[in-house]
Amino acid sequence: MGKQKKNIEIEIRLCLKDPRPLARWLKNNATLLKACEQTDIYFDPPDKSFIFINDQGLKDADEWLRVRISDSETSVCYKKWHRNKKTGVSLYADEIEISASDSRKLISILKRLGFRETAVVKKHRESWRYEDFEFDCDQVQKLGYFVEIEYKGKVNNPKREREKIFLLLKKIGIKDLKIIDRGYPWMLWNPGKW
Repeated sequence: MGKQKKNIEIEIRLCLKDPRPLARWLKNNATLLKACEQTDIYFDPPDKSFIFINDQGLKDADEWLRVRISDSETSVCYKKWHRNKKTGVSLYADEIEISASDSRKLISILKRLGFRETAVVKKHRESWRYEDFEFDCDQVQKLGYFVEIEYKGKVNNPKREREKIFLLLKKIGIKDLKIIDRGYPWMLWNPGKW
């Protein structure tokens, strides 16, 4: 058995035409962890930009630095995506996240150090837990309703663990979905392209 990989995030983001079947299933089978308002502020470092123009001529990024402000906490997260080289589909992300106590001071420090704001995402989030999976159901301003499903169990093989998410969707009976392979900032940078 391989060694468990740490700081790896395995998730998919879906746009559901009708979120009601999933909402019913979650209420009947999962545990509500929290519901809150969140503001995510994305930054570029002073010496480079995470943003680039991809092969389709769209703004893209394979790295994020995000400050998340919610009702009761602030966190800072750095992510680096690993994608399938042929398809560009995200396989998993390296993720490092820490808590912060004062969002205003944190943002002030980042800006004084030359970090530039690249996107602001405001959303209402409900987080649910079912076995080894966490569901983040988001109503995102200017974008709509989405669900992120993250595998939270032991990770030995990111590809195999990602497949477990799709097996769960099949078990739930979710069929009418669209996989969104980029984050909310990408969607804001490229309106109408997702």
